Amino acid sequence: MNSEEIKLDTVRTDCDCCKLADGEQAADYGCGERKAVFTLREQEVLKRIREAHERASELKERMRLIKGEEPAEQRAKADLKQELEALRGLRAELEAERVAAAQERMQLLGHA
Repeated sequence: MNSEEIKLDTVRTDCDCCKLADGEQAADYGCGERKAVFTLREQEVLKRIREAHERASELKERMRLIKGEEPAEQRAKADLKQELEALRGLRAELEAERVAAAQERMQLLGHA
């Protein structure tokens, strides 16, 4: 028996707090899942936000290191700027997803 099975065995399945309203299509969000602060959806979105942030930091550092005025260097810098703009768009989408995931968590907890 692995640790995940042990955790599942210790969670009561007959308590009222673990039951979702009839007809809800959300994933299970019982006692075991409620011990985590963020839902799995929120964790995934936050992970993607961190990855985008790290990538943007890398791009900014590379742009800072390009100091030459040669055409090849200017093209490289323009490409980096374009990728950075794409990351900004992705970050805006991820922020909207993060807010939606947080609202979903509040509904699952019965606060909305």
